[in-house]
Amino acid sequence: MIDLRVLKFPMFTLGLMTVFITFMIIMSSMILLPLYLQTGLALAAFSAGLVLLPGGVLNGIMSPITGRIFDKFGPRGLVIPGFVIMIAMLWTLTNVTAETSVIMVIAMHTFLMIGVSMVMMPAQTNGLNQLPKNLYPDGTALMNTLQQVSGAIGTTVAITIMSASQKNYIANAKDPFDPSVVSNSLTAGVQDAFIFGLALAIVGLIISFFIKAAREE
Repeated sequence: MIDLRVLKFPMFTLGLMTVFITFMIIMSSMILLPLYLQTGLALAAFSAGLVLLPGGVLNGIMSPITGRIFDKFGPRGLVIPGFVIMIAMLWTLTNVTAETSVIMVIAMHTFLMIGVSMVMMPAQTNGLNQLPKNLYPDGTALMNTLQQVSGAIGTTVAITIMSASQKNYIANAKDPFDPSVVSNSLTAGVQDAFIFGLALAIVGLIISFFIKAAREE
């Protein structure tokens, strides 16, 4: 159904890998942060949604801006700094606690989304730029398909890590029935799950050093 000859083009393949990794980070973060906000910080679902709103809005605003920067400086000027920002924010998220302020969470999520916006569109566009026009539909279809797969993998692995860490924390707690143990255990699980996202971002940064401006072949 999809012409896999698109994988013969190195910049497309690197762009595909970069998008795959970034979407795993996006989806794992989108499931971990609401859980942390509602259980770890005891926020209502509506309040948790408002906390994540600025990052989502800014991500949309950044799209045309990153497009203009991409046209002038190419993909490397965006993708490498984007992964650096993501690494910094994900490392910060591995240190969240039940006492972390909501303002701090908003700032971390917003900057994480800035990093994401600097990677997703440039990596995808640069990869597709190397494909012949007759392979555009196949390249786009492959990227869109693997985004869904990466999202499923990212959320599954993140929740698995979080749950395992949470169970281990409760098992070692002096009083597992203490109400504070529930929030602290989930927070500990979220910290470990974000380490997974941090590792993904580091791999993405390494890949980004091999990306260069592509043109249709």
